[in-house]
Amino acid sequence: MITATATVTVTATATAPAEVRAPARSLQTQIGEFLVKTGVITPQQLDVSLRQQSLIRAGGKQILLGELIVRNKFANQEQIRFAVKRLDGERDSALFRQLLPPAMCRQHGVFPLEVEGGVLSIKASRVVSAPVKAKLLAACDVKVDDLRVMPTDSGDIARLLAGTRDQATAFDAIITRLRNEEINGFLLHQALNAMLSEAIALRASDIHMDKLRDPGAWISYRIDGKLRPTHLLPERIMAALFSRVKNDSGMDASDTRRAQDGRLSLAEVGSSVEFRVATQPIAGGETIAIRVLDPASMIGLSALFPYQLQMNELFRGLADVRGKVGGLILISGPTGSGKTTTLYALAQNFSRDRLNVITVEEPVEYILPFARQIQLNQLLNEKSADLERSVLRQDPDVLILGEIRDNDTMRAALKFAESGHLVLATVHAKNVAQTFERVLSFCDAATKQEALYILANQLSVVVNQGLIAKLCGCAVEVERDAAATLSQAHGLRFHGHARFLRRAGCPACNHTGYHGRVAVHETVVIPSTDTLRTRITDMLFESIHNFQAVFALEGVSHTSKHQVMAQLLECHVVDADTVSQAVRAGF
Repeated sequence: MITATATVTVTATATAPAEVRAPARSLQTQIGEFLVKTGVITPQQLDVSLRQQSLIRAGGKQILLGELIVRNKFANQEQIRFAVKRLDGERDSALFRQLLPPAMCRQHGVFPLEVEGGVLSIKASRVVSAPVKAKLLAACDVKVDDLRVMPTDSGDIARLLAGTRDQATAFDAIITRLRNEEINGFLLHQALNAMLSEAIALRASDIHMDKLRDPGAWISYRIDGKLRPTHLLPERIMAALFSRVKNDSGMDASDTRRAQDGRLSLAEVGSSVEFRVATQPIAGGETIAIRVLDPASMIGLSALFPYQLQMNELFRGLADVRGKVGGLILISGPTGSGKTTTLYALAQNFSRDRLNVITVEEPVEYILPFARQIQLNQLLNEKSADLERSVLRQDPDVLILGEIRDNDTMRAALKFAESGHLVLATVHAKNVAQTFERVLSFCDAATKQEALYILANQLSVVVNQGLIAKLCGCAVEVERDAAATLSQAHGLRFHGHARFLRRAGCPACNHTGYHGRVAVHETVVIPSTDTLRTRITDMLFESIHNFQAVFALEGVSHTSKHQVMAQLLECHVVDADTVSQAVRAGF
């Protein structure tokens, strides 16, 4: 797919008498105003993005306002698309769409740059005849009326097209060349980039590479939570690719006896994707796990918690920080349950241009614009008290502590919350009650009573979650009513005579019937009223196992995973088979 590498601006004109005609406002300006009017972004966030755009343009470059808003994590691509459609009819934002088919670009030696005022600007290495011009105008995926040609040389076009090849087939093609030709650094570099690009295109969260004797050298992708062996390589090619990955990640390629960590980056069209790399010796060889940290794959809260108005309202309320009110928010679940995704999705909702949001992570995974992100290993030699002092001196409003995994991070989280800062953190736990007990388990005997008191008075929200497969749009309606069966087997309750969908399969979901995942969660919300907090304190000091009894107190909101699964079924987000498997797995 070839997308615009420069700004894409469509100009809207206004009709008015000559004596009172105002300057025409561009669609970009209207999009910004529409996003403010609908509450997606704030006026200050629009102002910040406009000032960034002016600075970039002053440097001789062009960038779309919508792209800046997305980069700053003030809004997502779907919200920009919606704004464009509302303001410009059925046209869509070319920032997120293909302009010209790659095969046509290669055939005629052209490359699309931008669409402005209905004119498509292209680079061309040869004369564009009238018939070719007509073909390009007809093939453009955005409505255009004319063509502006900027002459260049064939080498420039080749370099531009090289970055936009169909990567889904490029990796296989390069591996074929490595089988038949002498292995060299250039081919290995191409193979690595093609593999990373293919993983992005397939929506993989992780890449697993196994350097084992033939025939055991596999490259596998984890897609929607499931690991799929995809490419079987000869041992010699895998060994060479291993060395390339290690070198490019800043590791010692000759060291195969100890685990190593590193990072990679890949410049995609319009953005850069980071990869976290970890090696590990295994019996018979070595393995590499590559975590894909693609900012474009980060989904928002509405996609993670679909058709759950109460959750979206809860998160919007939490993000509306006004003053130093304190509070502790815990996101828990097992490994791979989407805790970090939820944490970052919530963090994107904070007014980071207005609030001082500080993250302390190990490691920093996703870059969050306008947040100040601290790599935890920079603080490893400091004690808990030192960590508290060093971060508090930065005047934070919101603190995101990543994972609570020991006494120091636990104590720091509680102290920050007690001192009036909103604190977000993740914990490994099976359910909400275990989350509470897990945090206390990090305490030593000398600090347990103090920690229990702070938790009783500062713990505001606990979300314990897991991820289940989401139905693809190709799903079809179930002919029979499965609600009674699920009610009898698993105790799920539905409204009326619910009819569900079952998976089908299409090219978009690789014929699996599923596309993406959604959160199934248990959530407890505890209001900060003096009477309620006193009651909770008394109950917990009597026994920490009384935390589950807190759910029944008046004013406390508790949502179970069974309630969420029933709602997702009725809203046709998931199917009955997935829910049955989740319940049997202990969700």
